[in-house]
Amino acid sequence: MEETMPTAVDDAEPHGVPRDAAGGPIRSDAAAHERLRRGIHPDRISASWPVIGEPIEQDGRMLHPVTFVAEAVAGHEVMVHLNGVTDAHRENIVPALMEPVAGGRHALTYLLPADLRVSYRFAADASLPRDAGRTREGWRRIHELGRTDPRNPDTIPNPLGTMSSVLTMPRAPRHPAWDAAAVDEPPLSTVHLSEHAATVVHGDPSRVLMLFDGEWWEQLGIAAALVRVGGPTTVLVPSGSLARRAQLLPDPERLLPHLLDEVVPAVAAVIGGWDAARTVVAGQSLGGLAAALTVCLRPDIAGTAIVQSGSFPHRAGQSLRPPAGQVGDLVRSLAGSRIQGRFLVQAGTEEPALLPAAEAFTAAARRAGGDAALRVYTGGHDFAWWRIGLFDALDAL
Repeated sequence: MEETMPTAVDDAEPHGVPRDAAGGPIRSDAAAHERLRRGIHPDRISASWPVIGEPIEQDGRMLHPVTFVAEAVAGHEVMVHLNGVTDAHRENIVPALMEPVAGGRHALTYLLPADLRVSYRFAADASLPRDAGRTREGWRRIHELGRTDPRNPDTIPNPLGTMSSVLTMPRAPRHPAWDAAAVDEPPLSTVHLSEHAATVVHGDPSRVLMLFDGEWWEQLGIAAALVRVGGPTTVLVPSGSLARRAQLLPDPERLLPHLLDEVVPAVAAVIGGWDAARTVVAGQSLGGLAAALTVCLRPDIAGTAIVQSGSFPHRAGQSLRPPAGQVGDLVRSLAGSRIQGRFLVQAGTEEPALLPAAEAFTAAARRAGGDAALRVYTGGHDFAWWRIGLFDALDAL
């Protein structure tokens, strides 16, 4: 009989994006949308886009109408791809298709929760298959077509090597690490490993953060963020190609020797030693699983893990898209085991597979003797909130 996922929820306040019968966010009208229909230029409607309207009550919840606008070639279709939100109905993209309005533009208004932080892109083509996400190739095509919102200056790099725009709702969590204030670059060191080079951002020497997917975090501006809040000395551990990442991070027989034999000795020579008790390891998705694996199996590397959207359904030898509700290798291995260490686990409301998996790991880690807590953010599988959650977790330590 297949194992079921136990639950352990510490922060159940976020409820996620409300949806209609078709599986998409609830559509609405708004003054900005109506003015677009009348042909009024977006710049005359608002200086900032998307336009977030005044809150309204819907089924006992306060939601904001959010109006998106996109330009497109005449005759083309446009959809808005909200990370984690659109993905939930990707075999039927109709809920994400924007309405053609005057002036060759397209518009769409959703009712969205006040605490949502999400990256998004516009995808346009002469014809967008309604079942685009039924196959991996079809959904990859949507990603390839995606472009940022030129009217929204808030953008972040994404792991696909492109850029995404960011929607930040009025009550979305914020952190001063990501304020726009200019800072001097911190001292950096390059640590050469067998295949790639790690970067050490020198900060508070009494604390060390080892961060997987370091090259992605470099693009996000992690060094400046650390300076703004006096963050720890941080080791940005690179993953390399997506193929190498998928082989390395979830496999303890590859990951742990890589850390023990390469990363830790090389970094220790630069920072003057290695103390697991003052070391935190952090990661997202497969990197989150890797962080949890490290503390569970080798607490002599790090005593604390920050686990964001961890890939806890993962089983060795399986596809990277395991069946819904599956309990993965790490969670199963904790049954009857004893572990030590602290786990700050985070997941997004728009992660239908990974949120219950995070609950399952948190519960299993507690039963095994670990100190584990789960916090839920309103968002998808997304650096838009991961970058906030990382510093929230560091503050909590």
